[in-house]
Amino acid sequence: MDLKSEQEILMRYAEIEKELVRAKRKHPNYPKDIFVQLAIMQEEAGEVTRAVLHYKYENGSIDNVREELIQTAAMCVRMLENLPE
Repeated sequence: MDLKSEQEILMRYAEIEKELVRAKRKHPNYPKDIFVQLAIMQEEAGEVTRAVLHYKYENGSIDNVREELIQTAAMCVRMLENLPE
C-alpha cells in the first residue's frame, strides 16, 4: 500500500472518530439495551439507503452518502464499545 492510500485510510478513520466524539457529546447517555443500540445503528443505516437512492435516482450528492456512511460507522463503533464483557 502506498503512502497516499494509507493517508486516505487514516483520514477516513479520523472522520469516523470525529463523528463518534460528536455523537457522544450530543447523546452522552447511550442506552444499555443492546436492541435499542441496534435500532440506533439501523436507523443510521437506513439513512445510508435513502442517500444512495437519492444519489442514484434523484441527482443526490455522493457527499451525503459519504456523510451517512460515516455516521453509521460511528454508531457501529459505539455499539462495539458498549458490548457487554
